[in-house]
Amino acid sequence: MKLNVGDKIKLDIRKQGINGEGIGYYQKVAVFVPGAILKEIVNVEVEKSFDNYAVAKILEIERVSIRRVEAPCKYYQDCNGCQMQHIDYKEQLKIKQSIIKQSLRRYTKVNTEKILINKTIGMDKPYYYRNKSQMPFRNTNFGLALGFYKPNSNHFVFIDNCIVHHEEVDRINQCVLKLMRKYHQKAYDVRNKEGILIYLSVRYLESTNSASVIFVVKKYDRVLETITKELRDELKTVKSVNYSIDNPQSNLVISNQVILLAGLEKIEEKYDKYIFKISADAFHQLNTVQMKKMYDLLVSLVDFKDNMIVFDLYSGIGITSILLSEKAKKVYGIDYSESSVNDAIENAKINKINNVEFIQDHVERALPKLISKKIKPDVLVLDPPRTGMSETVIEAVLEVLPQKIIYISCNPSTLAKNISDLNDQYRVEYINPIDMFPQSASVESITVLSLK
Repeated sequence: MKLNVGDKIKLDIRKQGINGEGIGYYQKVAVFVPGAILKEIVNVEVEKSFDNYAVAKILEIERVSIRRVEAPCKYYQDCNGCQMQHIDYKEQLKIKQSIIKQSLRRYTKVNTEKILINKTIGMDKPYYYRNKSQMPFRNTNFGLALGFYKPNSNHFVFIDNCIVHHEEVDRINQCVLKLMRKYHQKAYDVRNKEGILIYLSVRYLESTNSASVIFVVKKYDRVLETITKELRDELKTVKSVNYSIDNPQSNLVISNQVILLAGLEKIEEKYDKYIFKISADAFHQLNTVQMKKMYDLLVSLVDFKDNMIVFDLYSGIGITSILLSEKAKKVYGIDYSESSVNDAIENAKINKINNVEFIQDHVERALPKLISKKIKPDVLVLDPPRTGMSETVIEAVLEVLPQKIIYISCNPSTLAKNISDLNDQYRVEYINPIDMFPQSASVESITVLSLK
């Protein structure tokens, strides 16, 4: 049976989907309902219909879940960036553990009852945690604004206070917006080719009370120098201000060279006894509090032995490599981002680490090259993008067969698919979800796989 757009039906919500939506079934057709919660009974209207599933909106909740809470964000309904704000936080943590299990059942033959899938590691204060924002500028009826686009739409939502941003990030965003308005700057308008502003990127590191700012612009204008001076005079936390010319052919917010306007080229993060310098455009974990829990767990999972060789794939600014280098004989870190690898090399020098080698290249190309030199890892650590390990990387791993794989994942579906790819040679020892993005449906986890 296929439902029709406009159909009004009643659903018993049977489970929570990977995007935080509730899922019910109408005559064996799965219906996805954003905003619905497990065990609720809802009256809905079908908005999209496909051959074997449909998407519907809530008209009325007949039976309300005891886990439902009032979303504290005033933009919750319009923005839809935090898909699970209406769910009690303890329940969010259970859902994220459940999403891991659902993905394993769907994409693998692993018996989820026989492997250890721990409770999700949560936050004591699951708001104001995000240390970085990337917000588009937009010309509106009330002037220049910063905000977000509602997912899968062109609907712009003006946001003056995001309750998952660190407060200092929001403070910097609003100060920049105030100065841009003061100097009559406009967002770039494709129709009349006026304005220069595209995006504002801000990163704030609480451990050193320092921030970096990047203006992503259509073209350079000297007014940015004036705004930069006033911004740094007003906010002493802003240690680095930069600009980058937008590349309309790229989906990335920052895809061209980042050019320093004033201050430091890199700001610093402190973790344990280490100091890490971070370029404005380099990758760094977005939740510093949970990052520390994740790295502490990661290090505890490696049973170090003499002469151990470690490969750290998608190594970023080198934090994992440097942490593991303390007990390993040699660590090889691989990452494609030039700015991240440059930071990693500098971070190794700052922390007087001599047994780490960083390679700037695609993992798909660099990993087979290392293997061809007869370099074999005892432990392989990886933190891939959402797409997971490519076929080339999996082939290389299965050729070299490390004793242990520690897989940091931000996508349960691709994690499960990769586990399935490795299943003939590896067994899953342990999975621990970590809530890096409270209020959202994003699920981060650490999985340990051992050679059979």
